[in-house]
Amino acid sequence: MNRKKEASPMEDQAFRTDLAEIAAQRFRRGEIDRRSLLKLLGALGLVPLIGSDKAFADAKELVLVNWGGEPSKVLQKVMGDTFTAETGVKVTVDGSGPSAGKIRAMVESGAVVWDVCDSGPGSAIIMGNQGVATPIDYSIVDKSKVIDGFTWEYGVANYMYSYVLCCNTQMLKETPKTWADVWNVKDFPGKRTFRKSVRGMLETAAMAMGAKPQEVYDFLKDEKGIKAAIAKFHELREHIIVWSSGSASQDLFLQNEVAIGCIWSTRAQLLRDQMPAGGFSVTFNEGVLSPGAWVVPKNNPAGAELAMKFIAHTQDPKLQVEWLKLIGSGPANPAAAAMVPDELKAWDPSSPEHMATQTVYNDDWYAKNQVKAEELYIDALIN
Repeated sequence: MNRKKEASPMEDQAFRTDLAEIAAQRFRRGEIDRRSLLKLLGALGLVPLIGSDKAFADAKELVLVNWGGEPSKVLQKVMGDTFTAETGVKVTVDGSGPSAGKIRAMVESGAVVWDVCDSGPGSAIIMGNQGVATPIDYSIVDKSKVIDGFTWEYGVANYMYSYVLCCNTQMLKETPKTWADVWNVKDFPGKRTFRKSVRGMLETAAMAMGAKPQEVYDFLKDEKGIKAAIAKFHELREHIIVWSSGSASQDLFLQNEVAIGCIWSTRAQLLRDQMPAGGFSVTFNEGVLSPGAWVVPKNNPAGAELAMKFIAHTQDPKLQVEWLKLIGSGPANPAAAAMVPDELKAWDPSSPEHMATQTVYNDDWYAKNQVKAEELYIDALIN
């Protein structure tokens, strides 16, 4: 009997986005009102169901959006509340996730809810090309307060994090120091964990094969290099448990299911305090350094100028060090390095010492290669 093939998550998202575009067209033709449009977008999961009154925020309120959880609380406390104290403008953090699809749906429908998004440079580039993001106003936002190379037309780095090599030292006689060590299962036995996404992972295989951090994307420049890196994961396949969320990567170490892993540095900092004393180690050597980025949706309710002033506020190095203390996100302002307490320097992904030993995540490479690389990577790990 023939059965209808289930849509993949990507296909489902594309279908829902198409429905939203149809709804936006009907709205522009006057066939449905704003309240009906918002309800429909919310039902499709493209706009949070927070009510039409909230959709057009008062200029005295700034709505930030990130991916929820503890980072939302830290963002509110460190950046939001201090901006309110300085300006009198109320700041609200929405943790529903600033996906590029949601932002595009908001802008095209004229129902923009958010003012500033905690996103990434790749999404900033995509949204800029789609015409749904506002260029960063560098007459307000100070480029000199950002590490070189981490400012873009439609986004600016707000913090740094890394994919790092972590070890449960209770399960190992010797601690691996490089990705080549991680692929050496004879001298470093035990399960490994890698993310169920190619981002930040393929680079580790390139370095395991001898590429220096600054040479990683030269190694991966063509199909030959990509396939060679994928083949390395085939070698390690029976020793790998994948993680798909930060909390899952953390649990694998806490439950002693893995001895070694490539996880986010923010989760590594949490594990430092949760594992038995001396039972956990991390190295930023051959890490993959990646920035977060502030992005401002086009026609944001509070206005572009206020959004830029908030971003400028978050460039304060003292606030960025506080962010590092509370959630493990490294400062994007180079002036913050001198303010990081000695006990935190070993956990700061953007310290000059750690930056010198890492490869910098390349969004342009992923824009060209992610779809194919993702397919090959998932096949190497799971299928």
